[in-house]
Amino acid sequence: EDWSARASSFPRPHATPAFFPAGRMDGADPSMADPASTVNMILKKAKTPLGKRSLMKRAPKLVENDGKMCLMLQGGKSSQVLKDLVTDLGVMKKGECHKLTRKNDGVRPFEAGGETSLEFFAQKADAGAFVLGTHQKKRPDCLTIGRFFDYHLFDMVELCVTNFKPIRDFGNAGSNAVLGSKPCMVFLGDRFETEPALRLAKNILSDVFRGRPATRINLKGVDRVIVCTALADKVMFRQCAIAYKKSGTRMPRVELREMGPSFDFKTARHQEAPSDVKKRAYAKPKVGKKTKNVEHDSLEGKVGRIYVEKQTGLEDMGMMKMKGLKRERREKAEARDEAKKRKAAGLESDDDE
Repeated sequence: EDWSARASSFPRPHATPAFFPAGRMDGADPSMADPASTVNMILKKAKTPLGKRSLMKRAPKLVENDGKMCLMLQGGKSSQVLKDLVTDLGVMKKGECHKLTRKNDGVRPFEAGGETSLEFFAQKADAGAFVLGTHQKKRPDCLTIGRFFDYHLFDMVELCVTNFKPIRDFGNAGSNAVLGSKPCMVFLGDRFETEPALRLAKNILSDVFRGRPATRINLKGVDRVIVCTALADKVMFRQCAIAYKKSGTRMPRVELREMGPSFDFKTARHQEAPSDVKKRAYAKPKVGKKTKNVEHDSLEGKVGRIYVEKQTGLEDMGMMKMKGLKRERREKAEARDEAKKRKAAGLESDDDE
């Protein structure tokens, strides 16, 4: 995407000079930006209604309804494989990504101080995730994916890419897929639960490609699926188009056709988020007023607690009597009548004597 067309939509900082030569963000020198001073971009008061709407759109919300904006860029050295892969990932995130076309030598997220320029770009683009392609002799064709929290680097994982096939190699297999649709994501293999690096990769991939949150899903709107299969020595990333065929029943028959991109990867370096930052990032907002004596259980759902005063006089309350109890009372009454008759017959015999 050409940043010169979007430069006017960004609010200018207060006390910092213009960082973008000729109105472009690509090729900017992030070392000129003080991380403390770039916060003024968010705290700046809008002077026009358009600027006010732009600041309100970027402001943090209690519940985020938009998809996670992804920043896609290349490192100081890259390869044609990574360029094509980042381009295809940008097609998958169409409408929710900002792609930078120039090389960025200062972006080294795993090195101390190398994340400053990346955080600068994230704040200018209002991005919550990033995809970085770097190519080195020691680590060829490495794709780094990660997330931001409060415009600071949160967590990331490095993927070593092999056997890449772009979308154009699959022809028109994905012609029926709609841009901006939510994909169905499937992770196969127990390695996604046992290995920390793959567990982090699963979490980040799900967060990046999940799209906008939805309360209802139309079956016809699910037109593609992302399948990640963890084998013994690698992980296969595949994207398939979903075709619904007639089956003679209410449920259609589903057919999958691979549409690309397709690649295999191995996890290399990864960085977890600090525990204190993770606690703040994963905190759930309190929506509405808390209801007293009402709790939510994972098994029983909504559970309420009721306090009742001690009740008296229950012994005298007329209750419904079962037929079984009536039968027992009738038998007891007959037994009492027979006992009275025997007693009366005994008294009469004593009088005769």
